[in-house]
Amino acid sequence: MKPEETEGVATAPTGPGARLKSLREAQGLDLSRVAALLHLGEDKLEALEADQYDKLPGSVFVQGYLRNYARLLDVPAEPLLAAFHELHGSREPLPELHIAQVSHEVGSGHLLVRLITWGIVIGLIALLVIWWRGYLQWPTAGAPDDEASLSTAGETGAVPEGMLPELPPKGDGGVPDIDAEGEGILRLPPQEEALPEEEAAAAPQAPPAAGSETPPAPVAEPAREAPAPAPVPVAAPAQVELRFDGVSWVKILDAGGKFKLQGEMKPGTRRVLGGVPPYRLVLGNAHSVTIRVDGEPFDLAPYIRGNVARFTLDPR
Repeated sequence: MKPEETEGVATAPTGPGARLKSLREAQGLDLSRVAALLHLGEDKLEALEADQYDKLPGSVFVQGYLRNYARLLDVPAEPLLAAFHELHGSREPLPELHIAQVSHEVGSGHLLVRLITWGIVIGLIALLVIWWRGYLQWPTAGAPDDEASLSTAGETGAVPEGMLPELPPKGDGGVPDIDAEGEGILRLPPQEEALPEEEAAAAPQAPPAAGSETPPAPVAEPAREAPAPAPVPVAAPAQVELRFDGVSWVKILDAGGKFKLQGEMKPGTRRVLGGVPPYRLVLGNAHSVTIRVDGEPFDLAPYIRGNVARFTLDPR
């Protein structure tokens, strides 16, 4: 066999890209993970591992890729660069590329990445538990009353006296009592209270004794009930209107401690407060909330701390 043929049979040197690919697979790293850590596209990394340098920018960049790839896999870079020069036929000076340093822990089971991931998950769970416990501590007894108070704009929660039904007077001129709590419950006088007077009026008068000159006493007419005074209109408090331009979480109580508005408000929502002022307000994402009192804008800026506004509003 001629010397030329002997040289042709000799095994060609393995390229540096193929060596790096073998080392990557031995460490259990996939192609997409290494591409992300080296800030390279997967197509460029595949060309590098296949020693297809014509698909890469240039010799200087290829040498930088090889050096950083070797640093990631914790192997010496000089043998790989020597193999590249042998295949490429050039030994251009290699500038130091400022590519992000990659910790070697990535190649050993991703321990650091897992610890960071679990720490983030545990922290989010703890925050969720704390928020949920605080939410459950708020009373919710006034919630049904809130929907009724917000259904009609300008509703004040008080029933005018002129709207109460009037009952016809009984024989004794009794007038139904109105519950002092203002709930509109009418108490009718017992029927038995009027019976003695009706029986006395219906009973026949005893004839006067014979020979008596005393005339019978005149029967007194039942006293007529004086007309009830006209109801005095109650002055309505100032109307408080809230408009939400973005998602906002609110909690609003009136002077009686009842919830007038609570929960998450969607963009475009409009609410008018009822109940008895002053109101205690807590507004999340307060920059997206607009308040008007009788049509006049109310300035929220002095009360906003960290995008949350807490204050007391008395529109009277």
